[in-house]
Amino acid sequence: MNDKPNPAPAEHLGYLDSARGIAAVMVMIFHFISWKYENTTKGALASIIFNGSDAVSFFFVLSGFVLSYKYLVLGQQLDIRKYYINRIFRLWPAFFVAVVVHAINALRLDMSAAKFADMFLLNKSQFWEEAILLRSRSVLCGPGWTLVVELWLSLFIPFFILVVKRDWRLVFWLLMAYMLVREIFYIHFILGILLSLIYTKVKDVSFKQTKWYRYRYLILAAAFVLFSIRHINRLSPLGPTYTYLADYIGLPFFYYTAFASFVFIVAIIQSKNAQRILEHKILRFIGKISFGIYLMHWFIVGDIYFYWADLLRYFGSEKLTFAVMLAFCTVATFTLATMLHYWVELPFIRYSRRLTGRMKPSIQI
Repeated sequence: MNDKPNPAPAEHLGYLDSARGIAAVMVMIFHFISWKYENTTKGALASIIFNGSDAVSFFFVLSGFVLSYKYLVLGQQLDIRKYYINRIFRLWPAFFVAVVVHAINALRLDMSAAKFADMFLLNKSQFWEEAILLRSRSVLCGPGWTLVVELWLSLFIPFFILVVKRDWRLVFWLLMAYMLVREIFYIHFILGILLSLIYTKVKDVSFKQTKWYRYRYLILAAAFVLFSIRHINRLSPLGPTYTYLADYIGLPFFYYTAFASFVFIVAIIQSKNAQRILEHKILRFIGKISFGIYLMHWFIVGDIYFYWADLLRYFGSEKLTFAVMLAFCTVATFTLATMLHYWVELPFIRYSRRLTGRMKPSIQI
């Protein structure tokens, strides 16, 4: 039996950045495939592997864990004002720049002064409603609705932490309460907080003696099925009885993918082999630019399929066109994501840290 003490929790879990990066790439590939092949059998099969439609569940559960980790695992004090400012500066500047890029791209066929005035001054495409990230207005940037969810639910993290610090068992009551009122994405963040609460147990050597570890492959297989259930249903519909009961009870597919994402993250936290793979410098880099990948791929995919007929005539083969354009989409997205990360994300993150570093304490948990 291994009696070595467990190492202290790391300040930053870099391998989870890589996991987020892989999920962002899945979203990009999923949208590339689905744009044209959504209603085909091949498209449904590919979506089971590159399940970008449910990668958002993984993002939300992971966010709940990462945002609560340093307060529930590392024991740091949460200053609400500083937390809110850092969170807004982390998400909004990069999103705003991405929406501006999407808006300019939307004008590519007519970049006259009148069209720019319609977009930015007269607001005819609801640019400003979308750009301020107050409510979901995914007119220009399709994935933008998830950023609204991400921002607003992350602002509830201090409340959730205050509740579970009083009694950790209240996390289960929160889960049940939000399931009853059908607040889908609150469930994801609370599952992330639950991950923080069980983190030390999962990392402890004694976890390998539990039945959860003994049946880990069976649990992972079940989680994969749950995570893919939306696309399995496309291939083999679950039937009207299930659809009626799920709608009546309130069990959207996002509930299943939330719990599946929870299992995946537990497996990553527990597995040193998975962590070694995810710590590879290429995957770490993809993790760093993952936010940009998620934000920037949308208009690139859209433009490719806007010109698809012309591209098909040029390359002469659908398979060749698909392969070349997927490679182009990946390179273009990674390039723009890198620029967004180093020119926008990092400067604003550093600025918010300097800003909050000079502030006096506010309400603290």
